[in-house]
Amino acid sequence: MTQRVKGGTVLLDEFLPSYHFSERHGLEIDAPPDKVFETVMRCDLSESHLVRWLFRLRNLPRGAIKLEGQERIGFRILKVWQDREVVIGLVGRFWTLSGGIVPIRADEFERFDAAGYAKAAFNFLLEPLDLERTALTTETRIWCTCPWSKRSFGFYWAMIRPWSGLIRREWLRLVRRNAER
Repeated sequence: MTQRVKGGTVLLDEFLPSYHFSERHGLEIDAPPDKVFETVMRCDLSESHLVRWLFRLRNLPRGAIKLEGQERIGFRILKVWQDREVVIGLVGRFWTLSGGIVPIRADEFERFDAAGYAKAAFNFLLEPLDLERTALTTETRIWCTCPWSKRSFGFYWAMIRPWSGLIRREWLRLVRRNAER
């Protein structure tokens, strides 16, 4: 069973306990955890001009950009833990123009190990600070299935990491703005 203590494990560890690349961002929100989690699940990234622009650059579909709607571009909600954490995953060759997305089911994510790909997973983790304040973090992890994909993804990550971080920080800000209303 996954422990839920500071410094303990998170659901993300179940899906990518080992990884080659990662980034983490967080902030505090003046709202109770249940409201923050609900906001995470329904937050629409298309409210951000920056995110819409970045998604257009990558030729991603337009319209609402919510967690549950991300399945159309290959993301899968892998697991939800009691309104405290959600883990989302994706498999592909992200460094290619098409992204080389592999349409897999959530239950196939952990087992996927075909050479030449990368598995990406990210979470939103809520830690109650008190009854009306919540710490919200998001961590992204990438595991590459072979040395070639690790090298290919490494070059891609060097270019995309700042933009990925911008999207994650913007997502957190949107959640905070909407949860604090």
